[in-house]
Amino acid sequence: MKKVSFISLGCPKNLVDTEVIAGIFGSAGFSFASSPRDSEFVVINTCSFIKQVRAESSHEIERICSDKRKGQKIIVCGCLPQMEGRNLFDKFPKIDALVGSADFPKIGRIIEKLENGRKIAEIGIPRFIYNSEFPRFISTAPSYAYVKIAEGCSNNCSYCRIPQLRGNFRIRRVSDIVLESRQIASMGVKEIILVANDVSSYGMKRLKSLLGELEKIRGIKWIRLLYLHPAHITKSLIKFVKNSKKICRYFDIPLQHTSDGILAKMNRPPFSKAENLINFIRDEIPDAAIRTSLIVGFPGEKREQFGKLLKDVKKLKFDWLGVFTYSEEKGTPAARLKNKVGEKKASLRAKEIMRVQKKITFEKNKKFVGKEIEVLVDSPFSGHAEFQAPGIDGKVIFEKKQIPGKSVRIKIKRTAGYDLVA
Repeated sequence: MKKVSFISLGCPKNLVDTEVIAGIFGSAGFSFASSPRDSEFVVINTCSFIKQVRAESSHEIERICSDKRKGQKIIVCGCLPQMEGRNLFDKFPKIDALVGSADFPKIGRIIEKLENGRKIAEIGIPRFIYNSEFPRFISTAPSYAYVKIAEGCSNNCSYCRIPQLRGNFRIRRVSDIVLESRQIASMGVKEIILVANDVSSYGMKRLKSLLGELEKIRGIKWIRLLYLHPAHITKSLIKFVKNSKKICRYFDIPLQHTSDGILAKMNRPPFSKAENLINFIRDEIPDAAIRTSLIVGFPGEKREQFGKLLKDVKKLKFDWLGVFTYSEEKGTPAARLKNKVGEKKASLRAKEIMRVQKKITFEKNKKFVGKEIEVLVDSPFSGHAEFQAPGIDGKVIFEKKQIPGKSVRIKIKRTAGYDLVA
């Protein structure tokens, strides 16, 4: 039996694609190897939305190609082939196949062609989105799984290449998502995490219908929403979360900035829209956890605008926050803007934001010490609470071994930086 190994780079949405690719390989009779050195096929699913992750993708390709064995086949999938096309064959001659971000359903045919010794590039216009009929190998901890409800993006933020790399926004049917979620729940998974480039673009009425159906699934304890664009969140959705017994009181709202001048250049809504939403969430659900992401060093970002952002971070006191330095992306409107901010200055600004946020998060973590909270066990010595997105935020560290996949009520003894110790 031939073996295949996988390297999945980037976000949870990319991981779902990798899991579907793994399912296709499994259906073709392959077994899975933990190391590329032990496999006949190596699949690298790449990320490419900013230059830092492109560098990571290129590094992984170079690493695998440098260790390639005779007869081994290397398949590079995802956003990097979608962006660079067949040029990747010139950069990395040992690659055997290139597969675009929405072309992985063709993997079965690609396997057959590769076994005949041909190099292949399957890179089309991204229109596909998977459904529950595709086999899928869940690779996350036994406590949770991601379910992609939509693909692509049509928000057209000025700095972003996602529409080019992943295509326009397109959705899966509610009934199909529910069917897949039932299948996942039957495996003992306790948490379903809904992902898309913008979950809120699914449509509020449709999204609430989906959530209502997911709440009915036996065995599912938590339902988490990741990536909610502030332009599309409504008060009715917030109230829906408030009244739910299963939807996590956790809001992932990427603000990107708080200066209206910068936000206008980004083609994003004014800060007041997001600020009002955050205040409404905290009024309706005082114990809700709010995460955001920011971009510093955007073209034209003045010290005063950055100062406002820093001040707003201190004022809003997010539970969790991530910050990126601006990455100029060819072909985007933002790439044509003048008054670039130097990389060193942008990096210093990012560090300044994180110094402030670190104190906020550490202080917020202290309120859990001495309290008993519910935790899903991800591994024998770690898990996550409702206010922690697994693999993204902090975690709960267990001093005594627990059973992965179980839900436990456990007392928090102390903090450990971003993490809690029980």
